Amino acid sequence: MEDISPVTEKARLPVEFDLRPYLLDHRFDGKPVLPAVEAMQLLAGTTRNYLPRIDPLRICGATFDKFLYLEQISDHTVTDIFNDLEIDEHSRVTARLLTKNRLKKTGITRLKEHVTLQFGEPLSDMRIPDLGNAKTLQAEPFEVSAERLYRELVPFGPAFQNVKDTLTLAEDGAVATIRSSCADAHFEPLGSPFPIDAAFHAACAWGQRFSSIVGFPVGFKERIIFKPTQTGATYISRIIPVHQQTDPVVLDFDIHLFDETGAVCETLRGLQLKDVSGGRLKPPQWIQK
Repeated sequence: MEDISPVTEKARLPVEFDLRPYLLDHRFDGKPVLPAVEAMQLLAGTTRNYLPRIDPLRICGATFDKFLYLEQISDHTVTDIFNDLEIDEHSRVTARLLTKNRLKKTGITRLKEHVTLQFGEPLSDMRIPDLGNAKTLQAEPFEVSAERLYRELVPFGPAFQNVKDTLTLAEDGAVATIRSSCADAHFEPLGSPFPIDAAFHAACAWGQRFSSIVGFPVGFKERIIFKPTQTGATYISRIIPVHQQTDPVVLDFDIHLFDETGAVCETLRGLQLKDVSGGRLKPPQWIQK
């Protein structure tokens, strides 16, 4: 049995959350939900304020366990949001996004865990291609316009429609041009949340074409931010399929995000997508190979 390091310090930090209008553009099955990228931003910001020594630009072991439906905040079903911190004897910092929910019928409150991640783990040995190689797909390409992507495959509102022009899909991956939204989002400390979120959309479209599932992010192994992304800037993303688990289908991707000069801004290893709709959401026939 794997040894578990004892926890040496705990803290429950209140999270101030501003329900800004652009967040209502991020939806699951038609209902606005808190994006995973925003949850990471909230945890990173509150953790850094409490522990200035940690490096929030290295994140590992992330799991996205339960959606936080934004209507629960607007109707006050969610009464509080917390960052639950634990620090072990090896100085590993685990952060959990929790909500305190009031049950409407009984008035009883309970805690719900939405996101868990760790900060500051050592960098893994990950090979990152240069931009020229990243933009090259070897297999036969299939192109999807950004308009059709957001109309039929990833039905999000304008603030989260950041894949631009044409998304190129092939069996060996996807390439997307991304322009970071100018919506009134929090950009500290991880940078703009929109570029890496748009890369998730490209991965979702790949899964719809080659695996016939509508997948949502459920976690990743490691995210390294070398150069925080900026509002209004243009980026190139390469999505690399790594592994597919069956029964249930879980897709595993690596993602690299470059700026227009070719500098790598972010790399994300082991992104996992799976169908969380219980089979209700299906890709349209035209996208499936």
